[in-house]
Amino acid sequence: MYASIDAVTDRLARKLKRYKERKLDGWHGGPNVGENIANVLDSLPEPEEGEAAAGQEEFVDPEAPTITKVKSYDLGKAISLQEAIFALDYIDHDFYVFRNEEDNELNVVYKRNAGGVGLIQPQ
Repeated sequence: MYASIDAVTDRLARKLKRYKERKLDGWHGGPNVGENIANVLDSLPEPEEGEAAAGQEEFVDPEAPTITKVKSYDLGKAISLQEAIFALDYIDHDFYVFRNEEDNELNVVYKRNAGGVGLIQPQ
């Protein structure tokens, strides 16, 4: 065991000596990356407002998600938590949004992957 510790200490000593030599030679003494980026960004010309607006209008993200279906529900009537869990069992989704009759706030009940039902409440 002592032989392996001696080998590790020798190796670390060599690495530290090499690092010190490289640092003195200028390998590790350059400016920080953040300073370089800041200098480059400062040297770039400011775009005019017309150019910036035109550039933003032209870009269209090809992988942007699209809305395929919109549903709206009346959440005016408050229901109990037990009714919401009952409704969750009869719909084809993993969650159910409802207005809780106890505090009249919007809540979400959902089916957990580990089994059971979870509840999300506003703070």
